[in-house]
Amino acid sequence: MDRTQLRSLLSDAEEIRSLAARAVGLLDIVDGEAPSVDPAHGVHCGSASGSVIILPPHSPEWPDDLYPRATVIGRHPEFGRLVHELVSVVVRIDALRGPASRAGTGVFGRFFGLGRPDPAAESAAADLFLLLTDVRTGWTVSAVREVLSDAYLAAEQQRRNGVRLTPGPGAPADLYIEAARDAVIRGAGDNLGDIRFGRIDGTALAGARAAVERVLRHPDSEPVLRAEADAALAVLGRRRARQLMEQLPLEALKRVTDDRLRFTGLVEVGVTTVADILDTPIDRLIAVNGIGRQTASRLQAAARTLESEATANPTQRIGDEPLPEAVSLTRILSRYEQVGLLDEAERARRDRLIDFFRKLPVGPSPDGYDVIVRGAGALEQLLDDLRWAAVGPALLLPASVTDPGPAAWDDYLSRPARYQALLADLLRLDTVTGEDPTLLDGALIERIRGIRLNRNYLRDLHLRGYQSYGARFAVVQRRIILGDEMGLGKTVQAIAVAAHLAEERSSGDGGGGVGRTVVVCPASVVVNWSRELAAFCTLEVFVAHGPDKQVAVAAWRNRGGVLVCTYDGARTLDLGDPDVLIVDEAHMIKNPRAKRTIACTALAEASETVLLLTGTPLENRVDEFVNLVRIIRPDLVTRGMAELDADTFRRLIAPAYLRRNVTQVLDQLPDRVDETEWVELTEAEQQFYRESVAEGSWMGMRRAAWVTPTGRPAKLARLAEIVADAGDSGKRLLVFSFFLDVLELIADAFGESVVGVIDGSVPPARRQALVDSFGTAPGGSILLAQIQAGGQGLNIQAASVVVLTEPQVKPTQEDQAIARAYRMGQTGTVHVHRLIGADTVDERMLEILAVKRGVFDAFARTSDAAEVPDAVDISEPELARQIIAQERRRLGLADDGPEDVGVEDTGQRNTAG
Repeated sequence: MDRTQLRSLLSDAEEIRSLAARAVGLLDIVDGEAPSVDPAHGVHCGSASGSVIILPPHSPEWPDDLYPRATVIGRHPEFGRLVHELVSVVVRIDALRGPASRAGTGVFGRFFGLGRPDPAAESAAADLFLLLTDVRTGWTVSAVREVLSDAYLAAEQQRRNGVRLTPGPGAPADLYIEAARDAVIRGAGDNLGDIRFGRIDGTALAGARAAVERVLRHPDSEPVLRAEADAALAVLGRRRARQLMEQLPLEALKRVTDDRLRFTGLVEVGVTTVADILDTPIDRLIAVNGIGRQTASRLQAAARTLESEATANPTQRIGDEPLPEAVSLTRILSRYEQVGLLDEAERARRDRLIDFFRKLPVGPSPDGYDVIVRGAGALEQLLDDLRWAAVGPALLLPASVTDPGPAAWDDYLSRPARYQALLADLLRLDTVTGEDPTLLDGALIERIRGIRLNRNYLRDLHLRGYQSYGARFAVVQRRIILGDEMGLGKTVQAIAVAAHLAEERSSGDGGGGVGRTVVVCPASVVVNWSRELAAFCTLEVFVAHGPDKQVAVAAWRNRGGVLVCTYDGARTLDLGDPDVLIVDEAHMIKNPRAKRTIACTALAEASETVLLLTGTPLENRVDEFVNLVRIIRPDLVTRGMAELDADTFRRLIAPAYLRRNVTQVLDQLPDRVDETEWVELTEAEQQFYRESVAEGSWMGMRRAAWVTPTGRPAKLARLAEIVADAGDSGKRLLVFSFFLDVLELIADAFGESVVGVIDGSVPPARRQALVDSFGTAPGGSILLAQIQAGGQGLNIQAASVVVLTEPQVKPTQEDQAIARAYRMGQTGTVHVHRLIGADTVDERMLEILAVKRGVFDAFARTSDAAEVPDAVDISEPELARQIIAQERRRLGLADDGPEDVGVEDTGQRNTAG
């Protein structure tokens, strides 16, 4: 065998060895762990009852060997045997290859007779030749080459066309589809449950994608406006953080570091605030006697930490200063208000589509996408959304929008609540609905979510997310207590319910008109209700209050619409069988023996839909709450219900009670600062107080710091300081007291600064006129209100300082009063001052009444609370007896004081209607 023949033989042997190595590698893949794909890496969308996961065909998560492995397993089941045979051939090749390489002679050797052939080498070469030319070897090599070729073609197909999960035009062979599905199922583990595979056609995507892209490019589209608002808020947050740094003294730096900081000498060089530390070069700080480089570095590090914390979590609010960024934000919101042409369902469609295409890979996909479907409805919803966008792309685009310029700021000041709602809506801050899946049936929650509120009888009413949910909750459940905390818009939710049900009736088969709705409320808020209805609702409104109330009732019964009446009206007027009954300040019907409760209960029994509105469903004891539940849903009331633990109680009433708290849903409200102002009584007041305790005069004790016959009242002096500070800051004050003579004393003391006094004798129209005048009064102006009359129903956001002249028997009464100012529409920080007489009844009341607040938190708030074993009422006479006894002991007075403690009424004209 010559050298040329030998080289050819050895080359063939090496090729077979290489072929075997590739075959072994492919066999390792086939015999190894089955491939898997985690569907969590796909594009997710769906509904509560199901989901869709889109897996792009060229997603990098697909294993490269998916199709090759499927090819071998599905089409070449004998591949393992072939590989073993080929490996056996390679073993023999390796044994012969070395010796055989020494066989053969060259041309010169044969010509000159040089060298002698090696018999062993020649024999090995001959055996190698026979092995490679053996028919069985040739067949095995050919068969393995065919498998490897098929695997290569499969890999190319996967690389070129991607992976498919469903059959159809352009789809690969079934074995590849099955392999891809198995990989998905293995990757999901138990996370998917029962699934099916589907496909979204490429033509269904193209039109919708184009429509969405036009929206995202439009300068007044919601996504663009949201990005602008985020940017404006970020700059506004940095500016406010800077303002805070300019106000913080140097001592504040000690709160953010454990290092011992020295400030000696800094004040002398004009460094007095945290901002000064940030602005002063470190070399100048070092020049101050006593400040070394290490101290200067620590000072600036602490200052940067404070600034970073202030900037990291800016409040989502516009504020009350016309800063450039704040004005810019109001302009953005004004433009957004003009954009909102889609109803809730259409807007939800648009948002789902925008989210869908943002997550979908960019680039053409003419063949569409495979999807994994779990549950029911999600794929159908997605396909319906795509068709909707493709058929009517103009629906997604905003209408003509006008930028109002700087005038938007004045509009904001006149309608702050509207702008705050727009901001929350644009930034998607309304994520809390108040629903609790652990308390409500899942099917019920789905029904509530599925309701689409009718808006034909509404105008200029932009419901917050939680407000829309509250209205839909009422529409589904029909008979509820809406217990939202004061200031969250219970009135507009009730109006939305009335308008929705009116549309249902007017468009029904019976054609019975809009039906009849009754609003029962205290006389003090009749005007407020009539104004709100006129502003947000196109239903005809009738006010049954005053000399013409019978005429109003007759017209209402004849034409339908909304009738507003007082509690007395509910008792004395013939209101028939209303379709909808709305009872405002419903805690006023907690006593089942009261005439107004009996009247409202009768109306509730005659009405199909009933809304009891109250931010304080529980004022003293749990029995009161149970009484309210009994009016609307007696089926929920059980024996001994008031003695149940808080969790069980909330679970029982969940189908009829919805409450959201300010901290849950109004992140963009300004700050509220509560301050307890401890007032030291003068000697004359202390003596008068001591005499009142000795006499057992409950009201005398409570008013001692105001009505002592001699000297200037101690609380008045502190109030004067608060008024002066407010005037300097351009802020208005809302001052509450239970006592008329205290209000009169304050009115005399502050003269023209007092806009007016609201008490039970002031008619509703006059009350609203005082509130309107207060809204345009200068800084330092005061609106005085008796807490029973002015503490409910009125919206007084013009006040940013609230003063409570004395503690109240009911903590909820204080909450209601504060909520007149601290509510939607408030633009500035609200300062609440409680004037507390040191070492007086005021202190004792704070201690005892803390128990009452705990009962409310446990049973009436939506947040979890511990069990409250002692939910009993402390009536005012009992409270008076307890505190008088304590004070007599503290002051060393004899224990033989009057047994019958009178709780005389010095708060005349305090009835609210």
